[in-house]
Amino acid sequence: MYNYLLLKNPRHSRVYLDAAGGAGLAELSLLLPGCQIQEAVLCGQPALSLSCLQPLNEDELTACAKSSLFFALFSLEEEDLFRPVTPPEWRHLPDRLNTILKYPGKTNEQFTRLLVNLAVHASAGLRPCPTLLDPMCGQGTTLFEAAIRGWNAVGLEAQDQPVRRGIDYFIKFLQTGRYKHKRTQEKRSQNGKSIAQAVFIDYAVKKDAWDRGDVRRMTFFHSDCQRCPQLLRKKSADLLACDLPYGVQHGSAGQSGLQRSAVSLVERSAPGWLECLRPGGGAALAYNRLTTSRKQLAAAMEKAGFTVLPPLEGLEHRVDQAIVRNVLMASKP
Repeated sequence: MYNYLLLKNPRHSRVYLDAAGGAGLAELSLLLPGCQIQEAVLCGQPALSLSCLQPLNEDELTACAKSSLFFALFSLEEEDLFRPVTPPEWRHLPDRLNTILKYPGKTNEQFTRLLVNLAVHASAGLRPCPTLLDPMCGQGTTLFEAAIRGWNAVGLEAQDQPVRRGIDYFIKFLQTGRYKHKRTQEKRSQNGKSIAQAVFIDYAVKKDAWDRGDVRRMTFFHSDCQRCPQLLRKKSADLLACDLPYGVQHGSAGQSGLQRSAVSLVERSAPGWLECLRPGGGAALAYNRLTTSRKQLAAAMEKAGFTVLPPLEGLEHRVDQAIVRNVLMASKP
C-alpha cells in the first residue's frame, strides 16, 4: 500500500473548509478513483490521507493538483516521515487570476474549481484545447478558471456592470503580466434587433506563442443565457459549468424581468445549451437545495435532452442560513 497526505489549501476560509470539506473529498474520490481517501490532520492543519495500491502516476498527480482542496502533497516513506511530492505543472495562467478578484456575491474560486472538475467528470473526454461555457458568468470566475487551465472560455451575462468589470479586470491582468493580447468587440443582431454586445479577448502566455498563433480566446456576451444558440456555433463547447440563481439575491434578467427560479430558467434555456455542447460534453450546475428541487431540475435537463448523472454523496454543503448548495451533473449523449 502507498500512502500520501494532502494538505488542504490555506487560502480557503475555515468556514468554507468546515462546510465544504465533504464536497472536496467527494470531488477527489472522482479524480482518484483508485485511492481510499479519509480526513486527516498534519501539525494541526486540515489534510486528507490517500491510500493507493500503486504509486500515483503523472496523470493522477496532475488530477490531484487540480482538485479544489489541493495545497501540497507528501508521500509517507516511514512512520512519521513525509517526503514532498511535486505534481506536474498544469496551469496555463497563475491562480492569482482568480484569487485576487474580490467582489460581493462572487462564487468561491475553490468551489468554482470543484464545479469545473465535476463538469469534466461528466464529459466523455476533452479535446486538446477545450471550450468552457458559462451561460450566467457574472464577472467571470468560471471563465478565469478555464483560462488558468489553458482553455477557451465563453460567458453570457444579462447585467451590464458585471460584464464590464470582468472584461476590465481581465485586460488589466494581461497588461500587468505583460501577456500579448488583443481585444475586439462587435454587436450581434437577429432580425434587425440587437441581441448581444460581444467582446473577444485573444491572448498568449509568451510572445513566441502569439507569433505562431498559439493563442486562447475569452469571450464575454452581454446577453441573456437563453441566447446561447443564437450566439454560439452548434457543438462548439466541450463543457458547461454554471452557478444557478439561488433564489435569494441572485437572478437572471430575461425578457420577462429578473428570474429567480432556477428550474424555470433551466427549462427555457437548457435546450439551447444542449445545442451548443458537442456530443459527450459534460455539464455541472450548482443550485440551492432550499429553493430548488433536484428532482425538478433533473427533469428539466432530461426534457432538454441531457443525461443526468446519479447524485454524488457528500457534495451538498451549507453556504449560509439561506443557501445549502449542491451540484447536478449531466452530459450530452
